[in-house]
Amino acid sequence: MAPSVVYSVGKGGVGKTTCAAALALHTSHTCRTLVVSLDPAHNLGDVLEHPLGEKPKEVTSGLWASEVDMEGAVDRYLKASSEKLRQMYGYLKVINMEGYLDALRLSPGIEEYATLQAMEELLSTAEGRFDIVVFDTPPTGLTLRVLALPQVSLLWGERLARLRREILHKRGAIKNIHGERKFVLEGKEEILAADEKSDAVMRELRDYSTRMQRMTALQADAVHSRVMPVMNADRLSLFETKRALQSLSRLGMCIGPVIVNKVGVKSTDEQTVVEIARELERPVRKLPFMAIEPVGIEALQRIEAQLSFEQWVPETPAQTFGGENEQRLPSHPQRRKDA
Repeated sequence: MAPSVVYSVGKGGVGKTTCAAALALHTSHTCRTLVVSLDPAHNLGDVLEHPLGEKPKEVTSGLWASEVDMEGAVDRYLKASSEKLRQMYGYLKVINMEGYLDALRLSPGIEEYATLQAMEELLSTAEGRFDIVVFDTPPTGLTLRVLALPQVSLLWGERLARLRREILHKRGAIKNIHGERKFVLEGKEEILAADEKSDAVMRELRDYSTRMQRMTALQADAVHSRVMPVMNADRLSLFETKRALQSLSRLGMCIGPVIVNKVGVKSTDEQTVVEIARELERPVRKLPFMAIEPVGIEALQRIEAQLSFEQWVPETPAQTFGGENEQRLPSHPQRRKDA
């Protein structure tokens, strides 16, 4: 069974890692939960007081955690891209593959594509093992670009497929006149594809489109996906959060109430929260400022006690939460088993 997904989203420094960890702790009582940091500047391990790596580590009963090595993710993405290019275009000896990949490493968008691939890999390996995956995302700008990639990729994937069909059609016409074109690659004779069925490029485009359709469908699935926005009680955080919510809404994602964190640092924070709720026109939940940094399971339990985190758990109707007063809803379906 595919896991449900929660995205903890916000600008750097607002406490989205802490909120992601607290939410994960909450769901771990009834569900096998994995919380994953995708932020290049990891501090999930610090919050949980456990050294983390890419392999999920059980930090308490029902809760596993990991931190993705983003440099390693970029390397894996480039390695996979290199292998696919060699398979598809190995007959073109004029291509300097190493030089191409060196340039690709520094190209805009590589970090976004590598992050998306890391998310795909995590969700694939989590299937059947975890019930919920909580993503502690990078700062807002990078996160929005990553979440937009599936829909954007589908658009250019369709155009590339159309262009490829034109190429194959012309190859087919040439084949009918001159016969099959053959070439030798690494000592093995190969036939240049002239139809979609035998063309490696078309297979890759279809596979990629299928993967992006799956990610797009997951993001828009309110039953299995939810966004947990986190911000601070200040105007700059409000402006960025408002823009982020607009982008997430355009992507069709289900958005839970906005967490306003660290309330009480300034005497005007309570009034600011009221203004934030009015400006955003959506439910807002408050977390008070904690004089002692919330580190460790006990600190996360105190945060869990202050918020009904069920509001951000997929399969709980988002529209049932609409006011300042919180209500404790029935817990998530009892489906936890030993992982």
